[in-house]
Amino acid sequence: MATASAATAPTVVPRPQPKRPYNVLFIIIDALRADMPWTGYPRQVAPWLTEFANQATLYPRMYSLSSYTAKAVFPALAGRYPSELKRDDRFFTVWFPSNVTVTERLQAAGYRTLSGQGHGYFMPALGLSQGFDDYRLLPGTFLDTKGVFDVTSDRLNRLARTMLSDPKNVDPSNKRPFFAYFHFLDPHFDYFKHPGHPDYGDNRRARYDNEVHFTDYWVGDLVDWALSQPWGKNTAVIITGDHGEGFGEHNHYRHAYELWEALARTAMFVHVPGAPPHRVEAPRSHIDLAPTIADLMGIQPDPEWQGRSLLPEIFGDSVPDRPIVVDQPRCDLMDRRRALVEGDYKLIAFGDDAAFSLYKVTEDFREEHDLARTDTSRLETMKAHYLELSQRIRNEPPVGTSQLAGAPPGRRW
Repeated sequence: MATASAATAPTVVPRPQPKRPYNVLFIIIDALRADMPWTGYPRQVAPWLTEFANQATLYPRMYSLSSYTAKAVFPALAGRYPSELKRDDRFFTVWFPSNVTVTERLQAAGYRTLSGQGHGYFMPALGLSQGFDDYRLLPGTFLDTKGVFDVTSDRLNRLARTMLSDPKNVDPSNKRPFFAYFHFLDPHFDYFKHPGHPDYGDNRRARYDNEVHFTDYWVGDLVDWALSQPWGKNTAVIITGDHGEGFGEHNHYRHAYELWEALARTAMFVHVPGAPPHRVEAPRSHIDLAPTIADLMGIQPDPEWQGRSLLPEIFGDSVPDRPIVVDQPRCDLMDRRRALVEGDYKLIAFGDDAAFSLYKVTEDFREEHDLARTDTSRLETMKAHYLELSQRIRNEPPVGTSQLAGAPPGRRW
C-alpha cells in the first residue's frame, strides 16, 4: 500500500534546456530609452515590442557599455569595454582590426554572418563591418554627424528580408546557422513625424515617441516574418537599444558625453525557442552580449571577454545581482566617465575619479537626488567596489594626435 507522502509527491517537470546551435537575429533600435510601456510609461509607443515581451525574456534594466553608438556597439560585439580596445582618438571612433569580435569567432566556426545598415557610421572604414561575410549598406547611405536626416526603417526592413532570403546566407536545413545584425536608426535625432502613427504633439519627446512607434512597427514586421520562415523555429531573436536618449535630465538632450540613467540605460528582449518567457529585474549589461551570442550558437567564449552568457538565466536559472560597469573613455570631444550599478544604486565617476555622485535609480530615474553627502557609508562602499573593478579594465591609449578632453597634459587615456 502506497504511503500518503508517496501518493501526493509532486511530479518533477524537467526544466527546458537550450538546443544549440540557434540562428541569431540581432536587432538594435537606436536611442531606445528605458522608460517605455513595459516600465510604466503611459503612452503605448511600442505595441509590438510590448507584446513581444510575452514570448521573450525581458531585461528592463539593460545598460549600454557607453552612452552613444560609436563607443557602445563595436565593444558589445567585441565583448570588452571600450577603454580596453584599440581605436583612434575621435568621437566618431574608428576601431582597429586587431580587436577580435564575436562575428569573427563565428566565422572561424564555419557559421554565416551578415549585416545590413543604413547610416554612414557603419561604413566599413570605421570598423563595424569586421567579421561579416555579407555586409550591405542601404543605397545612398552617407555620414551625417549632426543628426540622422533620413528615414530608413521601412527600407532596412526590406534589405533585411532580402539578405535573409539569400541562400548564401540562410540554410533552410539549419545545417549552417547564421548570425544577422540590423540596426534601426529612426528614433535617433532628428525626430520626424510619420503619418499613420500616433501624433503625440510637437515637442521633442512627442516626436521621438512617434519615431519609436514607427520603428516598432517595422522591427515587428521583420521579426514576425523571420519567425514564420522554415528556419524561424530554430532562430533566437535579440532586440535591444544601443543607448538611451536625453530629454532634459540634468539639462541634457540627445545622448553621449554623460552617463545619466536616461542615456546609458535601455532594455533588451531575448526570444529563444523553448525558453519560458519571464522578466529579469536585476541590472544587466551589453558586456554579456558576445558571450550570450556565442553560447546560443554553440561556440566557446573568448577568454578575454569580460561578461558572461545570459542563456542559463533565460532558461530559468536563478538571477543573482552582480555589478555593472558603464565605461566611456576620453576622446577629442568627450571627457572620461564611468559608472557602477549595484542593485538599486548607481555611482557615477567624473573625469579621473575626481568626483562621484550616487543615486537610487530604481526610485529616481531622473537622478535628481544625489545621495553622496547623505548616504556616505554606501558611497564609500561603492567607491571601493568601483575602484577594484576599474583596475580590471585596462586603459588602451587611443591612437592619434588630438588633445583628449579633460585629460591632464601628456595623458593618452
